Amino acid sequence: MIPTTTDISDLIETITNFVLDNPEWHTNNRMVDRLGVAYQILTNISTIDMVTDEEYEFIMDIHETIKARNTQ
Repeated sequence: MIPTTTDISDLIETITNFVLDNPEWHTNNRMVDRLGVAYQILTNISTIDMVTDEEYEFIMDIHETIKARNTQ
């Protein structure tokens, strides 16, 4: 099954809402893990050309935060 752009947009919107609703997500291991799973799903169902530059930057910021948090 090939994901639709809508699936990707819905997931990015869910991630965005989660971050906005939980601005301190990066301090909570459970929330970091949840966003890590969302990131993995997103990268498995999409490619870079399927997202806007703004979406890419947003997702990469989250990825870098998760990576930094997991190396502490």
